[in-house]
Amino acid sequence: MAPPISTIPVSELEASINTLPSGKPRNPKVKLGDCVLKELVQYKCLVEQPKEKAVASGVLCEPLVHLLRRCPGGLNIETTAWEGWKAKQEGEGVEG
Repeated sequence: MAPPISTIPVSELEASINTLPSGKPRNPKVKLGDCVLKELVQYKCLVEQPKEKAVASGVLCEPLVHLLRRCPGGLNIETTAWEGWKAKQEGEGVEG
């Protein structure tokens, strides 16, 4: 099992990835918008138990979409929440 990691607010994600665990700044800086956008789809499946013995059980699966950014140097960052937040920020900037 992977070790637990802290949750980073979307507004602080770009600043956070540009600081190494040692506290030193990442060189060169990473700009998430310049990294390649990738999509990962996982499925959450539930087995539905039949109410009658003669009926076969069914499986209901729902897709869970995760968005990631693949940056130079092998850095991969999940940006599912950040993508929506960033689009909203850019939309507000265009209108205002």
